[in-house]
Amino acid sequence: MVRTNRTKAKLLAGEVALGANLNFYAPIMAELYGVMGFDWIWIDCEHGSSNDSESENVIRAAELYDLTPIVRVPNADPSTLLRFLDRGAQGLIIPHISTKEEAEAVARASHYHPMGDRSSATGGRTNRLGSGLSPAEYYEAANRETLIITMIETPEAVDNARDIASVPGVDAILVGSSDLTQAMGMPGPAEVDAAIDRVISAGKAAGKVVGVAGAGMTVTNLDRYKHFASQGVQLLSAGVQDFIRQSGGEFLAALR
Repeated sequence: MVRTNRTKAKLLAGEVALGANLNFYAPIMAELYGVMGFDWIWIDCEHGSSNDSESENVIRAAELYDLTPIVRVPNADPSTLLRFLDRGAQGLIIPHISTKEEAEAVARASHYHPMGDRSSATGGRTNRLGSGLSPAEYYEAANRETLIITMIETPEAVDNARDIASVPGVDAILVGSSDLTQAMGMPGPAEVDAAIDRVISAGKAAGKVVGVAGAGMTVTNLDRYKHFASQGVQLLSAGVQDFIRQSGGEFLAALR
């Protein structure tokens, strides 16, 4: 049977889901995140170095601890979305979605009939290599458990955030504040925060989950996470390098 998406269930219940980023190939890190108790792992294949085959092994490691494997794909091409979903990703983060039409194309490509036109793979690892559910049962379960997150990274996307979030099959919108800041012309933090607030309001108005990444959110600035959580942001994460830098820096400072 199709694995239950624990993170999607938490989000639909109105809870915050805490994730940890991995932007290089290291399945053992997925196990460590699972041991620590994170809800989901952000496998970064846009800026990270892993491909779909390597991601498959990270996904296997995540499954050992029911850690939801979510891949940030390098692009929104349907063949790209398909390959990572067939490797076992329970969710996708799709970068640079700025219009409702782009979001609709993503939703179609990442869901089976009747929600979309994702190419059939009933004999793949998400259906116990063909020994799981019947095709109709599998399509329904896969559609139910797949979590689709589109990134808001341009002023156009901010303007269209409510329309993007309203697309059936798009479960969440996620602000990519670093790219958004560049696209806005590198304004000050207050202007970027105002744009983020607009996205949060738009997502909530559409009844969808909202996430925020970047925006000064580091493990040394937990007040920033608490600020967004208080605004109803449910998808929150931190980076592997941030964890290493913080703990390693404290270790070096204490002993040198």
